Amino acid sequence: MADSARQNDGKRLLIKILVLILALVLFGIFVWRFNLDALKVTTVKLSDPRIKNKITLVQISDLHGKTFGKDNQRLLKKIRQQSADAIMVTGDLFSRRDRKGYEVAFNLMQALAADPTPVFYVTGEHDYNKTFHAQLTDLGVKVLAFSGERLQIENPVLEIYGINSVYFWDSYNLANEVIADPEHYSILLAHIPNWHRYRDAGFDLVLSGDTHGGQIRLRFVGALRLDGWFPELQQEETYIKGLYSDGSKHLYVNSGLGTVEPHFRLWNRPEITVIELTPSQ
Repeated sequence: MADSARQNDGKRLLIKILVLILALVLFGIFVWRFNLDALKVTTVKLSDPRIKNKITLVQISDLHGKTFGKDNQRLLKKIRQQSADAIMVTGDLFSRRDRKGYEVAFNLMQALAADPTPVFYVTGEHDYNKTFHAQLTDLGVKVLAFSGERLQIENPVLEIYGINSVYFWDSYNLANEVIADPEHYSILLAHIPNWHRYRDAGFDLVLSGDTHGGQIRLRFVGALRLDGWFPELQQEETYIKGLYSDGSKHLYVNSGLGTVEPHFRLWNRPEITVIELTPSQ
């Protein structure tokens, strides 16, 4: 009887261990998929005396060929729900040599371009592809490559400038190429957030991506690894995720929508950024 009881206890313990392992595996799968697929909308509010009425901009970045629902319908729905005055796309819509990702990126941009909202785009290092850029231009997307556009929304005029630099050198300074017009609120689209290379050009807001927000983040620590371990704990300037300010000038680094290897996110969901520009009080 005692041996039988011990055997039953052992079986019950084994079952409990197996159930616990299964629960942990299922929880791990849920966390993995939630962090990859649950879109997050981040709203950033900025004000300026040159802005006379509220302007809403949407920024997306670093899709890397990812889909959110069939034909990216979940992503498109989220973007359209924001009722944006313009959409800013800051590069790496597909990964290099990924033909399927190329098609996913093109289909998304085609759908966005079919809407009345103007779409502005700069390349990243992965989607630096002349054929792709020509296709986007044919769709009516504003492909900016060391070029600018004026966007008039009722009274305010926004100066929007984009660069296709994905490589930099010690003496690189965007001010050697362009100086923002102080008469109008100015926005720079630059895939890589090298803010110290752009500051002298005088843009009021820089929108960047590239970092994926660090992709894997830890609470109270920030990015786990990006060109070194725990980069946000270092003393030098690091621009990895979110809003950075220097007086009246701002940089926003979007966390991106897709991933590169490892295909995992933690405390860093795929992001749509909504920038609300309002008049100064």
